[in-house]
Amino acid sequence: MAEAPPSREAPWTFADDIFFQARLRPEQPAVILADRLVTFDMLAQGILRVEDRIRALGLDPGEIVGVALASPIRHLIVVAALFRLGVPSLSAETVESVLALRLPVRTYLQDAGGALTPGIRRTLVHDDWFSGPPRAIAVAPGFAGPDALCRVDVTSGSTGLPKAISTTVGAFQRRLTIQAEAEPLGVRDRVLSLVRLSGGWGFRAAAGVVAGGGTLVFAESAREALQMVAAYRVNACIASTQQVRDLVREQKRAPIPCPSLKALLFGGGLPTRALLTEARARLCVVAIVQYGATEAGPIALAPAECLADEEGATGYALPGVAIEIVDDDDRRLPAGAAGVVRVRTPSLGRAFPPGPDDAHRNLRGGWFYPGDLGRLSEDGMLVLAGRASEVINSGGVKRAPEVIEEVVLRHPNVAEAAAFGALGADGIEEVNLAIVARAPIAERQLVDWCGERGVEVARVFTVESLPRTPLGKIRRDELKATLIG
Repeated sequence: MAEAPPSREAPWTFADDIFFQARLRPEQPAVILADRLVTFDMLAQGILRVEDRIRALGLDPGEIVGVALASPIRHLIVVAALFRLGVPSLSAETVESVLALRLPVRTYLQDAGGALTPGIRRTLVHDDWFSGPPRAIAVAPGFAGPDALCRVDVTSGSTGLPKAISTTVGAFQRRLTIQAEAEPLGVRDRVLSLVRLSGGWGFRAAAGVVAGGGTLVFAESAREALQMVAAYRVNACIASTQQVRDLVREQKRAPIPCPSLKALLFGGGLPTRALLTEARARLCVVAIVQYGATEAGPIALAPAECLADEEGATGYALPGVAIEIVDDDDRRLPAGAAGVVRVRTPSLGRAFPPGPDDAHRNLRGGWFYPGDLGRLSEDGMLVLAGRASEVINSGGVKRAPEVIEEVVLRHPNVAEAAAFGALGADGIEEVNLAIVARAPIAERQLVDWCGERGVEVARVFTVESLPRTPLGKIRRDELKATLIG
């Protein structure tokens, strides 16, 4: 089907790339789930049909539309249609998950279900949104320019309470470009993404794969992910640090040969050297760690072999990114000195809705403060000591909770572990553990076992599950408030 000649000048976006790929390779798979496959032509046709539905909503100019659709195929199609129409979007797990932020979003497109909310229009997205006769590809109005707002993302809350961040068209495209240029995956033909589209990184990763003509594969669990890698000869995987840990654990439990997997990219949490070693041994040799944030986009990156010598080593600054270590008064510290990490990127987000300078306390003076402690080596390697609010200072010994957890997880009776600090009776911070047990284990037994391995633990709490963000990060403040008060 021929594309109508353009009738306007608008920024090129990933949605335009989908239509370009649909003309070049219409029958190539664009998205694969365990139970279905969508080609680039099917993806483009779905976008055209959804555009009609969105036009019928009668949205006000500049109105932001929330998208809460569980199916990654439908989610991607709907957001691409919004991009084509120049409508800003916000992705969410559920409508309820963002209502507490009281954002200026009046319209949500969602799956069936959910209670009515005064002042909120919930439009149910059914099968008929995506069905209909084939249509010619036509030009849509798009965004007014590169400075137009196109996305609103909600942070995971790891820097405090969840907050909303806005991104312009130009910033969104720069994030895609930085990712594609600096990400040494080597092969991107078939990419498994375990990161949800409701997060900024997950959606950007998905958009980048399809924009480049690759096939995007999704899975609902670690076991299904390994099966999909084997069945569809997936050659790259994008996952959070916790999801990589789950993949490693599943491979140890019941291995599935995955010879096609050539590269693994993961982030969203501090990786330990032990996890890097296991991931390379059980998944694939090429493992790449990325450090980034919803507020700033990609920040630093390095292959695992560059990180193996020092706990906390995270990566080198990506092109155009500035990383500094400062003291509590924002004075820049020299290489090797430990302090507070701050970053500046070409695609820095903005607090949403716009407000005073302190609307987002981690965004100030043109810098983003992710809440991490660390240092820069002489050659520019960023070495993290952990989150400033989570590092446990037990009798003068400071440790990142992730390092403690890696030790605890070696116990055969521990399925999951979370370490957090709390003041003891003598006013000294102590290490506390919350565990999900694989088999019964006495508190004293685990305390002694950890002590033999150099980790002094004060208390152990056995819980049914650990509270986590969508990327799998442990919500330690929530855990501490529940168990300690």
